[in-house]
Amino acid sequence: MLETKTKKTKEKGNGEGTIYTNKNTGLLIGQYFVNGKRKSVYQKKKESKTEFKKRFTKIMNSINEGTYIEKKDETVITLAEEYIKLKYNDGTTSARSYKRDLETVEQIKKTCSNFCYMPMQKVTINHIENAKKEIKEYSNSVIDKIWRLLKKTFSIACSPSRKILIYNIMQDENLKKPLSLKKTKKVTALNEIEYKNLSHILENEEKNHPYKNIVKMQMLSGMRIGEVLARSLNDYDNKNNTFNIHNTLTEDEKYNVVWSNHTKTYNKKTQIDEGQRYLPLDNKLFVELVKIIKEQSSKITNPMKLLFWDYEKNTFITPNEINSWLYRINKKYNISKDSLCTHRLRHYAITHWKELGIDMSVIQYLAGHIEGSNITGDVYIDTRQNFVKNELKKVF
Repeated sequence: MLETKTKKTKEKGNGEGTIYTNKNTGLLIGQYFVNGKRKSVYQKKKESKTEFKKRFTKIMNSINEGTYIEKKDETVITLAEEYIKLKYNDGTTSARSYKRDLETVEQIKKTCSNFCYMPMQKVTINHIENAKKEIKEYSNSVIDKIWRLLKKTFSIACSPSRKILIYNIMQDENLKKPLSLKKTKKVTALNEIEYKNLSHILENEEKNHPYKNIVKMQMLSGMRIGEVLARSLNDYDNKNNTFNIHNTLTEDEKYNVVWSNHTKTYNKKTQIDEGQRYLPLDNKLFVELVKIIKEQSSKITNPMKLLFWDYEKNTFITPNEINSWLYRINKKYNISKDSLCTHRLRHYAITHWKELGIDMSVIQYLAGHIEGSNITGDVYIDTRQNFVKNELKKVF
């Protein structure tokens, strides 16, 4: 039962669950302790004593039931930025992932401006529903990142250590992730005609271009472009006839291209690099890589012994430079009706391996994917029309 007192001194009326009357205003003041701190709640001018006592009793019950939430001003943005910075400082995310996470925060600022700056305790499902109109303007891949970070932020707000919210509205069954208004354009592998067109151009019109062997190596090896550009003469084992793929070029948080000691598939928590692999250069699939390695090795004068280097600028050749060159030669020679980029070259190699009947676990190893991952089949392997026709011929 709540105790009611008349305030005579500052020391009185400070017991838990105590209500007293302010002698100056005649209004009630309720006082209670929570998390070791004394709190006060005040009767409003137009609020009856009965209404105030009910409100105060509700607060006391929430404390006893463990559902009390203290008024806090944290926003979606402050929590999201804090979470991203903590991951980066803990070393669980790379500089590149940190940069991408910050880009997602900026996208939330643009699409969710109607609620992302207000205290999270005031955000409702309607606020999020109203933001969907702006969110849908982005691609589905970006929407996935926005939605994932929003869910994480609200989850943190509900955690025992923060106690900003009791209920995570992002988990409400009526709240659904929106779909993009943009048509998703899948990156497809080069078809056989495009592959032959590009190969012909590389061996003829562009045979003296410094990027020629970069493109050829990617088409043959299926490496990520950053992995191709990070290959060193030291990775070539002439005795065992293998090519070690163990690292990549990447970007830091300031968009600078930097050297990484691991591949993209490196797991910081386990410190296992599942993307490291050795290409068997004595296999017919990769035998031509030896010619490229030997051709490039005769030109090496850079201190890192990289096969590919920008000697004019004395720095790395960047993935963007290769993509820009592919764009230009595609426009010049009409190699493909679609845009030409390094990712399509990687898709070509992985799809080609599948069409040759190579076991999926071997393909995943060669591609630097985690064994059993769905990304190899779902994203990288395209079933091409000619392959389908040839396979159907076998049936009859």
